[in-house]
Amino acid sequence: MRMNGAEVTAFLRGQSVYGLDPQTREVAACIDYATDGTCIARFIDGSTDAGVWGVEDDNYWTRYENFRQGKRHVFSLEPLGKGVAQAYFADGTIAFLQSHSETP
Repeated sequence: MRMNGAEVTAFLRGQSVYGLDPQTREVAACIDYATDGTCIARFIDGSTDAGVWGVEDDNYWTRYENFRQGKRHVFSLEPLGKGVAQAYFADGTIAFLQSHSETP
């Protein structure tokens, strides 16, 4: 069952969320979702990218300066446990495993 908008907001807002490869569970990035709607992605290679984020209905969206060609992407979250959720692109394609810890 997918998270609703309030749950998505609580999971992301003001949090640092690790993005892990859903198969290997290796950390790819850590995204800081600020309370003002800005975010910054810190990638495993040491690079960073600034962006914005928000919640619409039961989904959230992100848009970075460079990551994912700077395009806006919409995601849903499916809870897997405390502080862990699987993200899906709007078309249902699996995205990063999201976790409040490096080791979910």
